[in-house]
Amino acid sequence: MLKQVLEILTTTPEKLQREISTMSRREMQTRAAPNKWSVQEVLAHLADVEELGMRSRVVAMVEQENPTLPSFDQEARAAEMEYSKIDPRRSLASLARQRRANVQWLRKLRPAQLKRKGVHEKVGEISAEELITEWAFHDLGHLKQILEIKRYALYPHMGNMQAFYQLS
Repeated sequence: MLKQVLEILTTTPEKLQREISTMSRREMQTRAAPNKWSVQEVLAHLADVEELGMRSRVVAMVEQENPTLPSFDQEARAAEMEYSKIDPRRSLASLARQRRANVQWLRKLRPAQLKRKGVHEKVGEISAEELITEWAFHDLGHLKQILEIKRYALYPHMGNMQAFYQLS
């Protein structure tokens, strides 16, 4: 499973690049709904949590004995860091740089290190391997989110073919 997880983590930045390559800045700032993030905000979030939510927690589990892993409110963080004002291409470049270093580091972890545990403030005990797997799951969720934003942008231009689809 770890091989698949590392493959997802390795390829996410290029997949994101492919998806945004034809989008204008305005398209990346558009929200599909008022309570949903824009592509720009998704990319800022991914770059921001690469260290804060992901690597730092794995490091804590590898280096400390049963550390407490802090939770954070991603909506509050998005407002605090003003994700809506961060250049999306810079966010993606930052994510790509961080991700290359993080994947290199993850590949060096030993099986015993992957089994080490920490206590997440909200969900309780987790292992480093479980968090690394969640890291890939998180990536895929945000890729899906970006595809949904692009899908929603097409919907108003489909005319009567909208009858075949129900947007949620």
